[in-house]
Amino acid sequence: MKRVWSTALIVASFGSVVIAAGCSDTPDTASPTTPSPSVTDTSPAVNDVPLAPPDPRLMQQCQDAAATLGFAVPCPDRLPLVAGEPALCSDSCTAMAGGGETLDTIFFIDVEGFDSTAPADEVRHLIIEARRVDRSPPSPCFGGTPIGHIDTGQGDLNVVDCPVPTAADEASIRHGEGAHSGHVLGYWDEGGVRNVVSVHGGSTEPNRALLAEIASSVEIVER
Repeated sequence: MKRVWSTALIVASFGSVVIAAGCSDTPDTASPTTPSPSVTDTSPAVNDVPLAPPDPRLMQQCQDAAATLGFAVPCPDRLPLVAGEPALCSDSCTAMAGGGETLDTIFFIDVEGFDSTAPADEVRHLIIEARRVDRSPPSPCFGGTPIGHIDTGQGDLNVVDCPVPTAADEASIRHGEGAHSGHVLGYWDEGGVRNVVSVHGGSTEPNRALLAEIASSVEIVER
């Protein structure tokens, strides 16, 4: 993962959203609040998903989030398009996760309903997340099973297969980690921060390729 951006401390105001369990309940932070510039630079499709640079305003949102949270955050320079437009956090790239003693504000980019040539009824959802390691759940997703590593060319991702929790399980989800339900997830720890990228649909070869492509595009934005 790349480390090329830094910013002085910025006092930022933001609106947070609460992360709930399951793909259908995750916050929609990828829809821009104002019209986005047209897309002229797209990368080759991965897993039938066209990738492109995100909205230029996303970098500022990442810088603001890092300043507010007090730790470095993973900001991607390639993301899927949503209705042909580049992705952007709708307000800020932060969210409230957990509850009670585990309640935290974390870095959170949610791209839901992104463009793909796959069948229209296929769930299209990916998450980029970061939180302090010492405040992270034991597994980045509830009930996750470690299934190896992916070499992104810039570092190894620890890969986890994330099941869909049962109704009984949901009472045990305390950190908001149910957001990755039904995803294949990759994570790495750096500077006391756990960085996460996950893609809905389980550990298929195409999904792992998309996971690796997004993770390899990440730039670590310092606070």
